[in-house]
Amino acid sequence: MSEKYKPWLEQSERDLEVAKYCLEGGYYEWACFCSQEAAVKAVKAILKKANMESWRHSVTNLLDTLSKITKVSEELYASAEILDRHYVSARYPAAHHSKPPYKVYTKEMAEEAVKTAEHIIEFSKQTLKEMEESS
Repeated sequence: MSEKYKPWLEQSERDLEVAKYCLEGGYYEWACFCSQEAAVKAVKAILKKANMESWRHSVTNLLDTLSKITKVSEELYASAEILDRHYVSARYPAAHHSKPPYKVYTKEMAEEAVKTAEHIIEFSKQTLKEMEESS
């Protein structure tokens, strides 16, 4: 099993910290984007551990890849879909009919994104632990 996964998990956790700072500071669009990035890196950590490669930036697509080696629940897919909404729209004004994202994103949206990313990171940690124990 590859140890290349560790930096991915570490960065995932740091990205989640940044998301929380952004949430606290009122940068809701960035809290959502950083939450999505944190989840991407957490799932990629599992794929790295399994010596699987993916260059995708969608949590949903990464879970599709992961489902080839482990069960992925519908609940986890629903979480991924929540986060994937933010990959483009949290960053680009054109995604909101020329409104900048900071005028569209709300505290509630950011709180949901952070909570959802935490859920995916916990899933990733548990899966990695199970992989360690079975090797």
